[in-house]
Amino acid sequence: MAEYTEPPINNATPVKERDEPLDLQGFLDELGNSREFQVNGVEARQGAEAVFCTLARRLSDGEDVKLFRILGKDGIGAILGTCAIHRGPSHARRMDRAEFITDVADHLRIPGDQALRVLTTVFTAVRDRLPEDEVAAVASQLPADLADLFRRPV
Repeated sequence: MAEYTEPPINNATPVKERDEPLDLQGFLDELGNSREFQVNGVEARQGAEAVFCTLARRLSDGEDVKLFRILGKDGIGAILGTCAIHRGPSHARRMDRAEFITDVADHLRIPGDQALRVLTTVFTAVRDRLPEDEVAAVASQLPADLADLFRRPV
């Protein structure tokens, strides 16, 4: 007869950030070498731009600038900095998961399910280069179901 055991207490902590460089080429190589980008025929820079442009419209101006500075104006932040120009004078725009994914899909001219895969790949590559407090700050400004994609797994 099986013995009853207490379920484990969930003291899970997020996976520690990787010590990944913030250089743009390494980031683009990681994206370009991913299966999701290759299968969907998405070029690394175009995929990153689509996700960053949508993200830039979602974040507050202060968080947008903070993320840009952390990613570096000559590194990955260069893509985010370009996208901030497209935002215009407006502030953070509320959008749900479906609208966020549709914006990425429209930008890349691919179906929504493929856009979600590209989005997840970009989120993972960016997240792995950010300190935990910045991951939490960005995730807090995303819709709950997208914030879970941006947070580190536990």
